[in-house]
Amino acid sequence: MIKLRTATSHYPTNALKNIFAPAALDFGPQQIRIADQWAKVYAIQAFPPAVEAGWLTAAANLPGVTLSLHALPEDPLTIVQELNRRMGQLAGQLAVSKGGPLQAQRLERQIQDAQMLLHQIDAEQQSVFRVGVFLVVTAPDSSTGERLARRLEASLAAQGMRARPLVFLQEEGLQAAGPWGLFPMALQGRAPQTWPVSTIASAWPFGSGGINHGAGIVLGHELDQHAVGELVLLDRWNPPPETGINNKNVNLLSPPGGGKTFAAIVMLLREWALGAKIYILDPEKREYQHVCHGVGGDWLNAGGGLTRINPFQPPAMKTMDEHAGLSPLAAHTQWLQTFLHLLMPGLTPMEQALLAGAVRETYEAAGIPMAVDPTTLPNTEWPHIAHLYAVCQRHAETQGQAEWKTLVALLQEAAVGALAPLWAGPSTVRVDATADFVVADLMDLQTAPHAVKRAQYFNVLGYFWNLIRRDKSERKILVADEAWMLIDPQNPDTLRFLKEVAKVIRGYNGSLMVATQNVFDFLAPAVQADGEPVLTSAAINLLLRQDQKNLDYLIHLFHLSDAEQDKLLNARRGEGLLIAGNQRTWIKVEGAPHEMAFMPPDRPDK
Repeated sequence: MIKLRTATSHYPTNALKNIFAPAALDFGPQQIRIADQWAKVYAIQAFPPAVEAGWLTAAANLPGVTLSLHALPEDPLTIVQELNRRMGQLAGQLAVSKGGPLQAQRLERQIQDAQMLLHQIDAEQQSVFRVGVFLVVTAPDSSTGERLARRLEASLAAQGMRARPLVFLQEEGLQAAGPWGLFPMALQGRAPQTWPVSTIASAWPFGSGGINHGAGIVLGHELDQHAVGELVLLDRWNPPPETGINNKNVNLLSPPGGGKTFAAIVMLLREWALGAKIYILDPEKREYQHVCHGVGGDWLNAGGGLTRINPFQPPAMKTMDEHAGLSPLAAHTQWLQTFLHLLMPGLTPMEQALLAGAVRETYEAAGIPMAVDPTTLPNTEWPHIAHLYAVCQRHAETQGQAEWKTLVALLQEAAVGALAPLWAGPSTVRVDATADFVVADLMDLQTAPHAVKRAQYFNVLGYFWNLIRRDKSERKILVADEAWMLIDPQNPDTLRFLKEVAKVIRGYNGSLMVATQNVFDFLAPAVQADGEPVLTSAAINLLLRQDQKNLDYLIHLFHLSDAEQDKLLNARRGEGLLIAGNQRTWIKVEGAPHEMAFMPPDRPDK
């Protein structure tokens, strides 16, 4: 069967042009109507005698402003001849000047400027250009446009520049300010100055002093006056070398109400979407449950006994890089001693020594030698805190020593009392968890003694740390929310552990994110030696709105200027200072509309 084809004729149309071109263009003496948009084109006609790097950046980044800089190369010999002739004229005017000191000062400044340009051309061999700078202000209506135009004029005036609308040259101005590379002849005579190439390069109108790593996650928009509205693109994993970011750790610092949780969820969602595994310790307000369920993660109730993490079970690893020469179990018992000291603070040296011996006996009674390979034993084979309680109870009955009786009394609640569901039994959580978003929640311990909350925080932190060390090939982020809860002035080993994690997590392709509302707790005299490095070692710090108490400590840590201090005290929710290596900028953390569904339902950010 033969299928006949019908010939189709094609005729050129303006359909594609109509999609991109405005419906109409109406050029007035000092303004333009572009369809339903208002616009006005300016030319900068006066410049300051001296400029700093990035001196056009502020104007280029004003809302509604588009800047175009045109530079026409000039013949250096011609410019040198003009400068010599001009300096001669100025010197003659200065010699016969009768205008008083002010006129003499102006003439002297013009001579100095000409001499400097001559030096740059002759001695430094710089190329020279005749330059024109044009700006177009666009707005939805004339009232908004005039307001933006006045703001532009004021901003330029503050920097010693003067801009004027191009009267009856708005069409040519639009051509010059647009992205077409056109410099109409009618405007070339309005290029008021000749500049060396160094001045043009330092103008840098298309850059910003902000943070853009070219990859990573979008954190929000910049509020810095030199980069208003620009995106903040942050790459903790592979930042550009010139940024000075030497590790992947992040601190989020703000008292309640500053937007700390919102910023954390925005960052974590975007890192997770790029393939990072997320482990979050949520100690107080169940703030991460909603996002965990939203992404299909594992939410662990580690505060009510529904999820048990047996602190006596070491990680399922054959070796530990940071404990060379020790078996995994021997290294783990050192960590276990810290856990027990947190649970039972204030032990005497004798009680601590007896407790260490009882721990060894507990493993021996279970038939587990120190050289055991933890990967060979299931969860049910490991002893737990009830077994330690039994060992101490036996010694108390046979020896009658007061210290043994004290240990029995202190362990009783955790071993056979109300706290037994937390630790008195084998682990019910998967030690080799494969989920890529895991939240351990401790909210059900709100009414528990602080020692219990601190001990379980340390226990869960250790569990997450063991998961991170199992595989170096995957990116992982460990979030210690409200990390101040871990601090125990009587037991500095807890902060020492966190400091060690911050130091070595990079070697496991991991990142530690510390979020805390109480900076001063890390800097108390009893713990400052270990607490301060936790805060200062992170290469990336986001300081959101602060109160005066926290700010007094942050001034020293991050060398805050007076202006930065004022901004932090008066910042709105979600606004703050981002310090990333040797860069810092003011930002507004923003979530995409689809990300709002992952925020806690009762959060004011939604």
